[in-house]
Amino acid sequence: MRALAPTVPRSPKPRRAGGFPWRQRFSSLVVLGLLARAHVAVAQEQSAAQKAYEQGVTAFRDGDYGKACGFLADSYRLEPLPGVLFTWATCELRADHTASAAQHYGDFLALVSTLPPAERAAQEERRQVAERERVRLLADLPYLTVVVPAVLQRSSTVLRDGARMAPASLGLEQPVDPGEHVLLYRGADGTHAEQRITLAKREHKTIVLGFTNRNTEARPHAPAPRPLPRAEQSLSPWFYVSGGVGLAGVLTGSIAGLMALRDKDVVDGECLGLACSARGKDAADAARVEATVSTFGFAAGAAGVLTAAIVYLAGRPEHETAAQRGFSVVAVSPTAVGVVGAF
Repeated sequence: MRALAPTVPRSPKPRRAGGFPWRQRFSSLVVLGLLARAHVAVAQEQSAAQKAYEQGVTAFRDGDYGKACGFLADSYRLEPLPGVLFTWATCELRADHTASAAQHYGDFLALVSTLPPAERAAQEERRQVAERERVRLLADLPYLTVVVPAVLQRSSTVLRDGARMAPASLGLEQPVDPGEHVLLYRGADGTHAEQRITLAKREHKTIVLGFTNRNTEARPHAPAPRPLPRAEQSLSPWFYVSGGVGLAGVLTGSIAGLMALRDKDVVDGECLGLACSARGKDAADAARVEATVSTFGFAAGAAGVLTAAIVYLAGRPEHETAAQRGFSVVAVSPTAVGVVGAF
């Protein structure tokens, strides 16, 4: 039987005469220097995160939850550890920021699900608490929808409680903390309006913000219109009656349509085929009613506007121009507040 030859390891190739070993040493020194700097930066960041966490825990124990949540947020930003995120969520809960607490508990659960098995097991007790608290909070959260006409979204700014709302969030239902909130609208042309609202637990509210432009430019070179007799300037009472009906119908149809779209989003998220959660079923029932109200509202509005236009054209004074006409409407209902006009 033929014997196998012993395996001989490969020897490194001899260094070629005339090489430059100092270059390799210099490159190694550069790499080591960069690694050392990175290590120092990481160590400093971890030290700052630990200090912020300790300050947050101290303020938490003192009952100063607003200050504590700020420190814990800084600590998590510097070093995103699961324990810090859980403590931050608990701090928001103690501060009655229930919407923020529910969001942070959800972020904690998502983060824990990505951990290795051993680390995930170490977070099991916190995971159970976070899951239980999140379910409880979501059941009581109020929801707010802020609607701005599409033509104004790019040229306007909407602030909610001092924080700018992203254009993509306009028209979408967002969970918020119970209590008072302040909405501030700023238009590109300098128009602005402030709306204060209060939401109770489990309340859903829609805010419709919109603004019309009025032509207020002076026309110094245009001759003043000749005053007409009072009888000639007056309009038929039917103009105001039909116009009011038309305006109310259009406004009702618009608000009901927006509410139907909002509830449809809830149905899409809470229903799977014909199977729906309790919230999904309530939203589906409400959406059907709102769609019907919207349809009848637009129909009545169209009829009223058409009638008002006919009456107006039949009795309109010839000297009146579009620049002399304008209106501002504020509509309030139990589930929606609409602000339309120039401010």
